[in-house]
Amino acid sequence: MSDHIDTIDTDIAALSKLLETEIEEIRGGTLDRVATRLEEKAALVARIEGQGPEIAARLEAEDSDAEMLRDALDRLAGLVARDAEILERMRLITAEVLRDLERLRARHGLAGLYGADGNRSAKDTLSRSPMDKSV
Repeated sequence: MSDHIDTIDTDIAALSKLLETEIEEIRGGTLDRVATRLEEKAALVARIEGQGPEIAARLEAEDSDAEMLRDALDRLAGLVARDAEILERMRLITAEVLRDLERLRARHGLAGLYGADGNRSAKDTLSRSPMDKSV
């Protein structure tokens, strides 16, 4: 039983540390390092999920060990939520940048200003303000 406890605690601590590192690397812009840890993160998550019954049994005991495990799991849940939030924001920003690039390419590329025949496009990319001729 003690080996299972040590394994659970070690895996939770390792995943917590990995997520802290990942969050810092994302904030620091070193995304290439984040990608290299995906397999390690998936393996830790799978191991922790596989220890679900042992974790549940430890949490049922109302002792200091259960309280420490509960605190570690709460901390891990917070890190998972923060990491997921950052990754979701990155996904949204990347999609927005892609849309902007596509819009700019269409506007400033040949497709935006000129038609296939080389003449100015019927749909003007710049809106013309009406000139006040009432003077």
